Amino acid sequence: MHEIRLINKKGSTLHDFPYTSPSRKCPHFWIINVTPPGPAHCVHDCLYCYARQAIYSDYSSETLIYANLPELVERDLKRITLCPPISISNVSDPCQPIPELKAQVKRLVQLLMRYGVSFSITTKGDPGFLLDLPGFAHYRPKFIAITIEGTADIISLLSRQAPPLEKRLEAVRRLSGLGIDTLIRFDPVFIHLFQALYGSSWFGEIERLIYTFAGAGAKHIVCSTGRLSRKQAPTYGLSLWERVYLVIQRHSAQAAKRFAQEYRYERSGTSQGYLLRRDLRIEFHRRLKALVEASGMTYATCQELSAEESDSPGLAHCERFLLPFARKQPDGRFKAIAGCTANCHVSCRHLTFPPCGQPGLISPAPFKIRYLKGPRDTPIPF
Repeated sequence: MHEIRLINKKGSTLHDFPYTSPSRKCPHFWIINVTPPGPAHCVHDCLYCYARQAIYSDYSSETLIYANLPELVERDLKRITLCPPISISNVSDPCQPIPELKAQVKRLVQLLMRYGVSFSITTKGDPGFLLDLPGFAHYRPKFIAITIEGTADIISLLSRQAPPLEKRLEAVRRLSGLGIDTLIRFDPVFIHLFQALYGSSWFGEIERLIYTFAGAGAKHIVCSTGRLSRKQAPTYGLSLWERVYLVIQRHSAQAAKRFAQEYRYERSGTSQGYLLRRDLRIEFHRRLKALVEASGMTYATCQELSAEESDSPGLAHCERFLLPFARKQPDGRFKAIAGCTANCHVSCRHLTFPPCGQPGLISPAPFKIRYLKGPRDTPIPF
């Protein structure tokens, strides 16, 4: 493991997903990353991780962890009257087995609960340490997403330093058993790697996984087939596309050849990169959606197809569970806004007066901080 160093983040953390597109599927989120982007800041070292090549990646040899996030977030909470749901963390896993990281994540989550705002956590790790926080299990609104890329064999190839399949399923069982809204990110699914390992029975392996997910208590599946770059990574030399290709090739030259032919460059409404050919994507997702729904869960895709093409009907957004905006109360805490999905440009597109009272948020563009501000805030008595 790299040497651990706590650092202070500079400036505000208050920002949304940084893209604009009418085809955007993400709700407005306040993105709070617990480390800088970069390969040393997540011990999972997943083969396909886009954070290796994020624009502002830090290539320090140390694992850097932000130590002042609660203070920065509280400062922002005091200057806004509308609080977006918060996503923890998009460039590194917030539940890595690093005591210093867990301590900072607990401090952050404790603050969010104290203020009464919505949040989600996405992880391959074990969020069980958060159950030590009084009231965490029953706190609403929140959800936890556990990422599982495939079978135990596939996980050993793509994210072998992250917890194995059974540990991730154990986390799903424990969380869902406590009544915590829990979804699985089946993401990314490289179908050619399934084909390389399992041949003509590859979809049967996916079927068994879906039945296992349902049995573990998951209520919803979000899936993608991956978006890869062919740009060389500064510290690894090989691009993400090449890294995935070589893993497939080691197990099947034929599957690797199909991968090279069927992952094509695409500039979509959300980003650009090499995606599974569109007709194959649609075919795969529709087949998987039918299987997921037959197992009693709901299904959605992450960005690569529209909701109309691939998602279960009636979902407020691709992650199913509602994380509404919250409005500041006289005591300085926040209260969830009834009828809000935070997917403003979809749910409120025809409304002159949305539930939050801020028409400026009805846009697929990232929110502007001025939309979240109002009269001077009341001091908080705690």
